[in-house]
Amino acid sequence: MNGVDTLTESVQSNPFRKRRGTLLLLISMILILTVADAVELHAQSGGFGEIHPQLEEYLQIAGEENPELNALWHQYRSELERVTEVGVLPDPEVNVAYTFNPMMYESIPGRFSLSAMQMFPWFGTLGARRDMQRASAEADYHALNSRRLELFGEIRTVWTNLSGVQIQIRIAQETLELVRDLVTLVETRYETARAGQADLLRIQMEEERLKTLISNLEEKAFATRARFNGFLGRDPDTEVETADRLETMELPWTRDEVVLRMHERNPRFGELNAREQIAREQRRLARLDGRPGFGIGLEVMGSDFGTMSMLPHSGEMVVGMASIRIPLYRSRYRSQDRQAVEQLKAVDYQRQEVEYRLISQLEEAFGEWRSAARSVELITEELTPRAEQALEILSSEYASGNTRLDEVLQIQRQLLDLELERLGELVRLHEAMIRLEALSGDGGLYRRR
Repeated sequence: MNGVDTLTESVQSNPFRKRRGTLLLLISMILILTVADAVELHAQSGGFGEIHPQLEEYLQIAGEENPELNALWHQYRSELERVTEVGVLPDPEVNVAYTFNPMMYESIPGRFSLSAMQMFPWFGTLGARRDMQRASAEADYHALNSRRLELFGEIRTVWTNLSGVQIQIRIAQETLELVRDLVTLVETRYETARAGQADLLRIQMEEERLKTLISNLEEKAFATRARFNGFLGRDPDTEVETADRLETMELPWTRDEVVLRMHERNPRFGELNAREQIAREQRRLARLDGRPGFGIGLEVMGSDFGTMSMLPHSGEMVVGMASIRIPLYRSRYRSQDRQAVEQLKAVDYQRQEVEYRLISQLEEAFGEWRSAARSVELITEELTPRAEQALEILSSEYASGNTRLDEVLQIQRQLLDLELERLGELVRLHEAMIRLEALSGDGGLYRRR
């Protein structure tokens, strides 16, 4: 009994192999099972970080080491420190005077005098300045969080793509090993005149095609890994731990829930609210600056001294002083008020623009998620089972000599392409989830320290 007859008997006696027909079918099924394991379709709920906890370490590194985020953080801290600066009274003024050559000594008690004056703004002015500066720091804080969400979304997206490419490489390498085993089988059949030379050439062509595919995927993986490490400020060649498999995810929210979370948590709206508060405080400050300011002071005139003093028995003279700042030129304050009004109108339009843009992005992300979910379901429930059935039929016919090897290879390649397509749709599903999390204000925000 030769090797082919032994294989046929084994297939007929083993129910698992009988379902697949031949060694070619068995190899293909092993490939399918391997790929299916890499893109296992267990539905998950919850956020992206809950499914891939290994990503959290990278996000923490990016949050601590990314130069752009650090620059924005210190800018926010600088603005926050200015709250103390703008809420302090102006420095008092101290004047020292000495008369070098008085015209008449009898007319002054002494040549030396010392005065101090402290100016005060109108009541509530300092509080308005502090409130306006706090709102400015709040706007910077929300701008920082907005950029952090964008950056974390980019990091998650790149990491997901890198995971997909790594899985593709693993699938292609395993496929290459299986094809090489198939080359041995075809060579054996060719030596026993049970296969033609064309079959041998076709299977060798398939081997070379897979080698090229692996090389191209490795180049793509290197570029993607370099981009990912750039976010973390690391060397481009640094190894990155990726997911072994990509899984489907159920949306944890409805569309209306995402819209509500977006208005409550998205930092873009927080930034606009802070800018609106700045404009309101600017109007208030313009009204307060348009009211008088006042100052109080004290002047001490010392008695003359020295042996030539004309008034040896005179004491120091103390004089109380008061001053008032008259806001005479009103156009300045009216202009400041009009500026604040225009800023409020601008913020209203910006809020509308941001809402329209975020809603459109939300609808686009939901559409991407639904489209990817439908594609995954179609490939899993319809296309792959039919392709497996066709492969089983063709493999059986090839074993009996009723079909050509190229037909078997073509359907096997279609199966592989379906699995790779399903993997691509799973990547798109994850990307849509990442975008929805960012729009809803999830994905990692700074906490005030």
